Parts: sequence; structure tokens; C-alpha cells
Amino acid sequence: MQQTKKRFIMVLSALLALSMIVTACGQKEDAKPASNNNPMGEMGKPLDTTSKKVIAEYNGGKVTEGELNLYLNIFRFLQPQIAMVINNPEAKKEIVKQFIAEKLIVQKVKDDKKYTKEADKALKEFENNLKQMPAQGKEKKKDMNAVLKENGITKGQLHHFLENNNKITDYFESKIKEEDLKKEYDKSDAFEKIKLNHILIATEPQGKKKRSDKEAKKLAEEVKAKLDKGEKFSELAEKYSDDPGSKAQGGEMEGNPKEWVPEFSKAAKTQPIDKIGEPVKSQFGYHIIQVKERGKEPFDKVKEQIKGQKIQGMYQDFIKKEVKVKKLNIPNDTKK
Repeated sequence: MQQTKKRFIMVLSALLALSMIVTACGQKEDAKPASNNNPMGEMGKPLDTTSKKVIAEYNGGKVTEGELNLYLNIFRFLQPQIAMVINNPEAKKEIVKQFIAEKLIVQKVKDDKKYTKEADKALKEFENNLKQMPAQGKEKKKDMNAVLKENGITKGQLHHFLENNNKITDYFESKIKEEDLKKEYDKSDAFEKIKLNHILIATEPQGKKKRSDKEAKKLAEEVKAKLDKGEKFSELAEKYSDDPGSKAQGGEMEGNPKEWVPEFSKAAKTQPIDKIGEPVKSQFGYHIIQVKERGKEPFDKVKEQIKGQKIQGMYQDFIKKEVKVKKLNIPNDTKK
């Protein structure tokens, strides 16, 4: 299943892009109940794939409404979350551009039996997973063809989609060198990892009386003095800390400094190892920090993540530079 997931880079990339589009455009339309005449707003009703109406023209070809609907049916089958953005007009425009981009990319990749074999393998995995799923209620378990039919697609159409998906992924992967990924890794701080001990004296602790800034600072200094005298960090964290996450671990925590508030992050990145620093003020109160270890996730562990991010960027760049749409006529409602 891991290989199949890897080969859905384009699908996941598109879903992410569409989610960002919808967020940027606001969620007023999405907050409305799904229209009764909109099949994508109703679970289990696929879009009609027979329409020959041309909804887009580009340098190199045309896109019909039926083609787009098939593409959307497959998308919804593989990633049901996409149903949340289908009704957004801006999302539909981006989907069409993406569809065109994929058609253009596939033309650049030579046919190879490996793509057929990879698609065969993915379909087999889908089928095996389906067999392992229990029947719903009194219904009998359905075979692959029946499930696909309910989603408005055939096994052959899904197989073709998977073949193309593999070609698209290969197209971009062929342009990425190991040294490029290593450079991205070296210059990125996204994979930094810091282990530390932490006690938070909050100004607004949950379930406790609020403290003034002066009161929180005084208590933090008292706790720091106890640590300096040799009392155990874990015991003091359990007694005094207002950070439930690290408190439950005796004050121990680990993460990337980009995830933390600036003041906390700066201290975690600069304090000498093992030294208990002076209380650091943030919007939450006062933090007592003892850095135990600084490092970075191993390159081999994050290489595929870096590659995926790079492919997503290259994919979006391709759409911007290579997809030249001459005509775009997106229906307000995708009809049956």
C-alpha cells in the first residue's frame, strides 16, 4: 500500500491546492447546505460523464464536461474530501487547469509496461482492501466493479488514471537529483529537532486562579531557584507546570522550534545544553527551559517528504507556465 500512496502525490497535491483556494476565497459558499440538484453534494451520486459540451480550450486541445466529470468522479473516489470544494467555482477552474496540465505532461512521457504493472498492482491493493471491509448492515459485500460503478467509473478508467498518475510523478522525479534534495535539506530549518525540559508558569492557567505578570514571574524565579539547588525537574514540572503536554511527561518535550512561540523558540535554539535558563516571558507566561539535545531529522528519513514538496512546487509551476487556456466556461452547477 505504501507504493500506492506514494503514487498519489499528484492527487494529494491537487487536494491541498484546492483546499487553499477555497480558504482564500472564503467559506461563505461552502457553509451553505448542498443543493438538491447538485449531485456532488449528495453522497453516492456520481457525475454524468457523457456530456460532449466543450468547457475549456487550450493550446493543444479541448476539455469536455464529460471528461471533467469523470476526472472528478475518480478524484472523489480516491479522496472523498474533495467533495468539500467541488462546488466552488474557483476550485473548478483550478481543477480544469490541473486536468489540462496532466494531459500535457502525459504526452511528454513515453509508454512503458511498468506503468501498466504499477496500475495493476494498485488496483489489486484496492480490491484486497475492499474484500477485507465488513458489509454495511444487511447489505452484501460488493465487488470492485460494483463499487466503481456506484462512483461513476469503470475499472479500465481508474486503471488509465493510475497509469497517467504514475507517468506524471515520474516526469517530475526524473528532473530531481539527489544533491538537489540534499541542498534543500541542508538549508531548511523545517527538520530541526530539539529535546528539552520545560516548566510553564502561566498567567492564565487552566482551572486555576489568574496570576498577574508579577506573580507569575516571582513563582517562576522560585521554581528556577529550586532547580538550581538540585531538585528534580520532573517532580517540579508535575507540581508547578501549567503546560499539560509536557507536564504529563515530567516536563520533557521535543519538537521543531518553528512550532513554538518566538521567545520560547529563541531560547530553545540558543541556550547552552543542559543549562537551566532564566525564565523566558511569552504571551502564555514564564517558561523555564533546560535544553537537552539539538539535532536534525536524518536526511534519509525526510528525503521523500522533501521530494514530495519539491514535486508539488514543480507541478504548480508547470500549470502557471505551460497551461495556456484560451476558453473557459465552467457551469455554475455540475449537472447529471
